[in-house]
Amino acid sequence: MKNLKQHIYRPFGISVIIGMAASIIVLILCSAAVYILQLPVELSGIFGAFSLTLGCFVAGFVLGRQKRRQGLKQGILCGAALFIICLTGSIIFGSVTMGGFFGRLVLCLCSGMIGGVIGVN
Repeated sequence: MKNLKQHIYRPFGISVIIGMAASIIVLILCSAAVYILQLPVELSGIFGAFSLTLGCFVAGFVLGRQKRRQGLKQGILCGAALFIICLTGSIIFGSVTMGGFFGRLVLCLCSGMIGGVIGVN
């Protein structure tokens, strides 16, 4: 069990935490850009999707770098984990629509896969 914990769970957890941190940092930067540049509030949804996409990409990239194999699978796992975290936050703090659900799912999985493949290569 110790070997399983070191080789599977720990790298996955670390990469998801790094992806969440990257997503939060980009979200703060985008919020600052909207505030400083006085951009319309309607753009905040696009910036939010961008930060989630970048977080999934970073998580997949980090896990791909650590594992050095199966980039698609590693990216899907990271994208799905961050999507579930985002979905849970949406259920608790906001509302969930079908379009938003599937749109975020596609963004998370695709960007996680791309990050995983680039991380392996």
